[in-house]
Amino acid sequence: MRMEILWNHQPIIIIQRWFGDSWSWFFEAVTQLGSGTTVALIFALAFWINGRRFAYSLLGAVVVLQIINVLIWSIFYVPRPQHPDIFVYKQLDISSFPSGHTGTAIVLWGNLTTFGYMPAAVTVCIVLLVMLSRLYLGVHYLADLLGGTVTGLIMLVVYQRLLPLLVHFFSGRTFKFLLILCLSIPLVVFPFADSFPEGWEVFGAAVGAAIGVPLEYWYIRYHPINISRRKQMLKIAIGLGVLMALIAVSRLISSSEFPRDLITFALVGLWITFLAPGLFTRMGLSINLGDRLQ
Repeated sequence: MRMEILWNHQPIIIIQRWFGDSWSWFFEAVTQLGSGTTVALIFALAFWINGRRFAYSLLGAVVVLQIINVLIWSIFYVPRPQHPDIFVYKQLDISSFPSGHTGTAIVLWGNLTTFGYMPAAVTVCIVLLVMLSRLYLGVHYLADLLGGTVTGLIMLVVYQRLLPLLVHFFSGRTFKFLLILCLSIPLVVFPFADSFPEGWEVFGAAVGAAIGVPLEYWYIRYHPINISRRKQMLKIAIGLGVLMALIAVSRLISSSEFPRDLITFALVGLWITFLAPGLFTRMGLSINLGDRLQ
């Protein structure tokens, strides 16, 4: 009986009836805390404020987790919750197990806590809210959330233990190695781009980053400096302002998700990794280290 509750529709129905339709906007917003959009936003802020090492450390854990999730989804298909009493707020066609949003929230916000940028209590609240939102939106069973929790926690612990080795390994690589690695990532993502939600957005961002990262590392070598809070806020406002403008303009130009999402997020990836750092350097909000790899 205890195991049956993990795949039972009753918890979903109870939560939906408890909160009612008026809370849909809240849970649709909360669930984004475990989405690719939030990962991109946190990565951008980490890169612009703290530099590439911290930003890539955050992003690397999420990328590895998503690769693991895609493999599990591809091998083991578990249907989404289906019951006449369940109101599904989001239609998803991929496997229900494990919950990608739950795992992403644990890895992303958990690493922020581990690095000392987020109180543990806040991270726990965010993860629990994301899990609750996945039930409310009618897209996961309790078992899916448990699976996402397990994969997320394992990834968080293992990644933190391996991070010093990874930093040492990548810090000693040549520019040619970095270039090949960046260009290979879109090739790995492409076969799965049409197989999971936000797939073309992820592929577009991978293409933009594959172009932007080597260009930034070769021409800019962006390095944050100590600046006043006012200038820091200016940097963030410019960076996020352009990001929102790119997405807003693309929505106005076309209502078709493909190829709109691909092009938009390719520009987003290029802006985060290359164009914005270049602009900040010219504005005196950061410095150019000027040491090119040979």
